[in-house]
Amino acid sequence: MTTMKILLTAVCVWLCAGSAASAQDARTLFDEGNTLYLQQRYPEAIASYEAVLKGGLESGELQFNLGNAYFKSGRLAPAILAFERAHSLMPNDDDVVFNLQYANLRVVDKIDPVPQLFIYRWADSLLLFFSPSVQLWLIYCSFLATLASFGYLLFARTFRARRAALLFGIVTAAWFAFSAVCYGINSYRASTTVYAIVMSDVSNIKSAPDKKGGDAFVLHTGVKVQVLDGVNGWKKIRLADGKIGWIQEQECETI
Repeated sequence: MTTMKILLTAVCVWLCAGSAASAQDARTLFDEGNTLYLQQRYPEAIASYEAVLKGGLESGELQFNLGNAYFKSGRLAPAILAFERAHSLMPNDDDVVFNLQYANLRVVDKIDPVPQLFIYRWADSLLLFFSPSVQLWLIYCSFLATLASFGYLLFARTFRARRAALLFGIVTAAWFAFSAVCYGINSYRASTTVYAIVMSDVSNIKSAPDKKGGDAFVLHTGVKVQVLDGVNGWKKIRLADGKIGWIQEQECETI
């Protein structure tokens, strides 16, 4: 083994050891946060969970527990923010959905969304049925299954076997295409659609990105808004009912 190879091996071992130690520290902090939460020491539990996030590690379970700790400590907006982040990572988790809905009941502003046609609601439910990570696994598995089935088709000796391989290959190819399209659409939405939570107790939403601008409407803590644009410390937002205005960026936090 050359000197360069020895150095590269040493670096790889060091990085792996560092990664394992970091994961172990994160696990320790996470468990510590859970223990503190059960002891109803919510501010300390929040500190432990936040320390894991600062270490660059994130999971739906972590955000869910963080949201619970914030909610128990009476901090509504950070709780909703954490629940929203947990929901983006675990869209089909019943506990996350329930806690997010329950927390939203505490929001002062009740905003009725613009009604959608049934076909759009159905399409959104279908696209969000699986999380992005699950969709990637489906794409990967269906691609391998398609290759295997068409590979078997080339070597099958009987007509019955070839027909079965062809039918299976068509099904897996169709599932691969469907999964890829869903993942592509969700990825595009994630990259182009940004949401935020109003963190201030009361926010005067302006008609223009200027403190001297006219007041468009007032929002209270915990409201979810869509971010359309940003300029000079202001964010252009749209509510679920279609209202548009400008909020100072320090008064909201991106999900």
